[in-house]
Amino acid sequence: MKPHRLGILSGVVASACCLGPPLFILLGLGSLGLGSFFGKYHWYFILGGTLLLTVAWRSYLKEKRRCTKEGCRMVKEGTTRSILLFATLIVAVFVGLNLYTYAKGSSAATPLQKVGEKQVVIPVEGMSCFTCELSVQKALGDLQGVRSSKASAKEGNVAVLYDPIQVSVGDLVEAINKTGYKASFPKE
Repeated sequence: MKPHRLGILSGVVASACCLGPPLFILLGLGSLGLGSFFGKYHWYFILGGTLLLTVAWRSYLKEKRRCTKEGCRMVKEGTTRSILLFATLIVAVFVGLNLYTYAKGSSAATPLQKVGEKQVVIPVEGMSCFTCELSVQKALGDLQGVRSSKASAKEGNVAVLYDPIQVSVGDLVEAINKTGYKASFPKE
């Protein structure tokens, strides 16, 4: 395979764990549980993207050395180099996002509860980086009666401050499951 195609493929593979679940939600396929799949195997996607990028750069540099030695010119050298640099940036960003998610400290303090509000911590499987956290928080934020939510891929849960008159824990779990991640009822 040509280096520029490998570069593009490496960016797609490395970003699949973070961009796949929101894409499936946009397509109306969030309830298939694919977010959990991507989350479970996210390091394999990152590793696969990195390996593809390594092969792409190696192939590009090998061809460049050959052309330099033989005095020929590479076809689409500038385009290929630009694609590989962009793919390197994409892979580096998604590696960084995944590392940042696990390196950051514990979540900030939860806001003060108003009278009648409750807080619940719901276990969620499949979140692997901050885009997963954002998807879960967005789904919960769209529910009437949810005051705030803070998802944590590192902890594998989401803390929700909500009004039990307007929304139930079952509604919260259902909204999370529609994103493709697997939420379960909290243990009391």
